[in-house]
Amino acid sequence: MREAVLYLKKNKGVTIIEVIAVLLLIGIIGTVVISRYSSTNPFKLVKETEILKGHLCHARVRSMGDNVSWGINISTGSYTLEKDGLIASFNLPGEDLPTHNLTDGVTVTTGAGSVVSFDEWGNPGPVDITIILTLGTETRTITISQNTGFIQ
Repeated sequence: MREAVLYLKKNKGVTIIEVIAVLLLIGIIGTVVISRYSSTNPFKLVKETEILKGHLCHARVRSMGDNVSWGINISTGSYTLEKDGLIASFNLPGEDLPTHNLTDGVTVTTGAGSVVSFDEWGNPGPVDITIILTLGTETRTITISQNTGFIQ
């Protein structure tokens, strides 16, 4: 009986490894929860910026392959693929429609109301085009280079 009492007295606390493991788990769970439910999640903005860049590249490549003007008509909360100034009968890559609606909270603050179109050489025109997407206080900029159509 005395041996059992001594054994219990030795094991009353937790080890530092157990404390670190619990803190690590709380940190991971907290990070995931905060990033998923934050209204100004910067990953939403990055994702939407990269999707728009991909869709602009798609329009540029289509224009060079079809020898027809393809473009993206940009509004504040969405944009639409166009062929010769009309809504395209093709869907944007990864979409069920020729229109892509931006994620809640993401808006186009510069470039809204414009059409970025490419000629048969992939040329967007004689001036650089700037599109700025915003989510809360965060912004991301897309620049389409004049004459070359390079999207960055």
